Amino acid sequence: MGDTSSGWSSLDTMIPSMCPRLSTDKIEYFFPQAPITPITLNGGELVPAWFDLYDYPVDSTTKDDVMGQLNAVCMLEETVKKVELERGIPASRIVVGGFAQGGAVAMLASFFRKARRQQPFAGCICLSGWLPNSWCFPVNKYVAEMTPLLWCHGSYDGQVLHHASRLGVNRLRNEGIDVHDKTYPCGHESYNLKEIEDMAEFIDDVLFPKVPPKDVMKDVITAEFVSSVMYLFEQNAEQYNP
Repeated sequence: MGDTSSGWSSLDTMIPSMCPRLSTDKIEYFFPQAPITPITLNGGELVPAWFDLYDYPVDSTTKDDVMGQLNAVCMLEETVKKVELERGIPASRIVVGGFAQGGAVAMLASFFRKARRQQPFAGCICLSGWLPNSWCFPVNKYVAEMTPLLWCHGSYDGQVLHHASRLGVNRLRNEGIDVHDKTYPCGHESYNLKEIEDMAEFIDDVLFPKVPPKDVMKDVITAEFVSSVMYLFEQNAEQYNP
């Protein structure tokens, strides 16, 4: 909230400096801009923000702007769709991420709006963000297995409390998501060097895995097919004459 995409655009040079395989001649970086939004917490002040905020600091009891968060997820998905169509990059090769509100939106887009049969993202990154309390329905199993999460947070964060991050990490792990959580001895800074190094390593791992990922979707479809056949057989056993 209050930041612009230009404040993060230096990542397209910082990350490749740590992992050469993530250079801009191989990887494309996109920095979506949050819309100008009135913030109730600030008396309706208009600032760049993905959704409204009512409480400060953010913790486990923070009120959610559910409609604003839903609209933000839709905006992110429109950006992804544009990248897929114009650049020919599938979702399975896209890592989404964000800072604070952006981290919350990235996780919602990755793990909750993907419950229908869409291709999961290659990975998700949350920096000093939180998992909104109102989004409590289960994560699709296929998405949980295919989209790992890097969650970075400062132990002295006074704006998005570290306790809120712990609750989100545990909740997503309980859903079967591979969560890589990192804690740094800092506050709510935009980012620090160690955090960028961890981001670069995470992105490199998910885009250039040492072991090809298991074709989980094939297993899911096979299991569903076998289950359907068994059900039909049981319902029609008397008419079945081999």
